[in-house]
Amino acid sequence: MKKYILMPVLAALSLSGSVAQAQDFDNKPVVNVSNSKENLNFTIGARFMMDGAYYHSDFTPVKSGAAITDARIRTSMSYEDWYFYADFDFSKGKFSQKNIFLQYSLEGAKGTHRFKAGYYNNPASMANNTSRGSLHFISRSAAANAFSPSRELGLSYIFYNNHFFANQGVFAENKYNDQPSGYQGMSFGGRWVWRPINNEDRTFHVGAAFRYANIATGVVENNVLKTELDLGSSLETYVDATQDFLSAKLPWAKNVFDVGAEFLYKTDNFFTRGEYMYKHVTKERDDQALFEANLGSIDSWGSLEAWQKGNPLGENSFHGAYIEAGYKIFGDPYQYSNSDALLKGLNGRALEVVARYSYTGLNDLVEGEKYIPGRDQYYPNGILADYPATSLSVGGGNMHSATLGVNYSFNKFAQVMLSYTYNRLVPAPRISDDVKEIIKQLRMIGNNLNQIAVIGYKTGTIDILKYKRNCSELEKNVQLILNNVTEPTRMEK
Repeated sequence: MKKYILMPVLAALSLSGSVAQAQDFDNKPVVNVSNSKENLNFTIGARFMMDGAYYHSDFTPVKSGAAITDARIRTSMSYEDWYFYADFDFSKGKFSQKNIFLQYSLEGAKGTHRFKAGYYNNPASMANNTSRGSLHFISRSAAANAFSPSRELGLSYIFYNNHFFANQGVFAENKYNDQPSGYQGMSFGGRWVWRPINNEDRTFHVGAAFRYANIATGVVENNVLKTELDLGSSLETYVDATQDFLSAKLPWAKNVFDVGAEFLYKTDNFFTRGEYMYKHVTKERDDQALFEANLGSIDSWGSLEAWQKGNPLGENSFHGAYIEAGYKIFGDPYQYSNSDALLKGLNGRALEVVARYSYTGLNDLVEGEKYIPGRDQYYPNGILADYPATSLSVGGGNMHSATLGVNYSFNKFAQVMLSYTYNRLVPAPRISDDVKEIIKQLRMIGNNLNQIAVIGYKTGTIDILKYKRNCSELEKNVQLILNNVTEPTRMEK
């Protein structure tokens, strides 16, 4: 079991503008142009965030440094009960669309009704629907990054009053026209919140979330459409966004079921909130077509049943959770948005301390199977075998994270955040590129020694210098393996 320690630092300067309905900015606009006669309101704003981080790791290097992690221009327009919003990101050195939607609001006797269409976050997540401008931590938890749905193209219906909030919608599988191959799948997602306590002094809410997604697009291999689902997260940092240590690839994924539960409690000077997320994935594939495609090759099987036995297909389940808390030392009271069922960010001059624990579980391991780092593979019953590969285990990694932070807001537009994060990874990361290179060198050495043996058998003589040189290379690489690869261990579920 290996451990990571990280210390990220964020210097966030945001010039943010919107009205209360906007998805990604919750402060007052920088520029507001209004025409009261026409009941027309137009806003424009910007946001800039820069991260700096230093990482300490006990065995694996992670890139320290600085990065521009968010740079956006946003605009909105409202006319009577209609609202349009769009924001655009330039932080990666290229243009990308973040949110763009049209919304219609209708006041009813029992609450507010909203109808929304466009490209925006799927509602089935409290964390992912909280704007980065409203976060009380430098980044969202790894659990939220790994399990929460992101932006999708869809239609939603939203209802809320003082005690209830409901947001549900239908969405397309791929954003815009980004469709590699196949018929585009669909998803349904929703988030429902009950607020038994909700007044100026205190708010307490409990909620549930659900999402179903059908994966229908992918890439064509051997005349078969291959779908895939990728899950993963960085180590709760934006400076080094690699997911090499916490990720799972699920080929042939077909149906995804997400279930979540949440709570939030806030007073003027204190808040705590958390989520539990569960993900279940079922798989489908055209076994007959794949079996026929392998006929006559080295991977061919005598029958379809034998091929299926050697290439099993199973379902997978994963889960994660986080809990956060914050205490404001001075500043304006914490604010809660009834229309989004979310905690708002700091507003005005304020100082707070925060803490978070999160767990991300991307291991789904079959009882008795063991992971061999040198081969980067799981083996049933701990027995090494080159063929057939019958493992159903998914070793995406489990991670426990603990964060302590302090945030200072100069005003409603500028904020500095400092935090210390400790990450504990189980199991150890997958085989590194360095180790893969070692294995490659060992195979070359093996081929060389085999050639020496063949020549020796035919001629009765051995090239002593060549033999000693390969033995020396072999010894060096064995030592490198001992330094980088652990013994096979039973991994934590």
